Amino acid sequence: MSPEVCVPAALTLDVVPRDAVKVSRWIEHCGGVAVWACQDLSDPSRMWYTPARLTDGSPSGPPHWSAGRSPVHLITDPNAVAVVEHREVTRLRISLRRGYGLSIVLTDASAKRLKRAVIEAGEGAIHRFEGNEAVVLAEVSRTPLLAWLEAHPDAPAV
Repeated sequence: MSPEVCVPAALTLDVVPRDAVKVSRWIEHCGGVAVWACQDLSDPSRMWYTPARLTDGSPSGPPHWSAGRSPVHLITDPNAVAVVEHREVTRLRISLRRGYGLSIVLTDASAKRLKRAVIEAGEGAIHRFEGNEAVVLAEVSRTPLLAWLEAHPDAPAV
């Protein structure tokens, strides 16, 4: 096996535009951004980000009961943050069924339609659920945090 295969990819934190100013302030004033992974096996791709340190200087605690005890990454470089904007492409009606235990999952047909719609939406596409619909969002732009802040000097910190 070639050594390139074993080299980890550079971590880039993708944030939505409404969080861009907040994240830049965390990097500047709070020691960076702590990235937390989900320990709940029913949703392993879930992530949270918090300031690395609180205003009193103490480390941030886990943001949710299913987050690990410590963050998986600490981002202190604003160049490692990208502001990603999405637009709605389509909405699909979905059907649910009982999964294992107490979980509820998409039916096989709904899962196939959703997967196909996300692939058709292109690179960087995501989905979210709203009621009995799945909303597919295509990536419109991906901008480095510092460039986005220069282009949006009046962006509010939410």
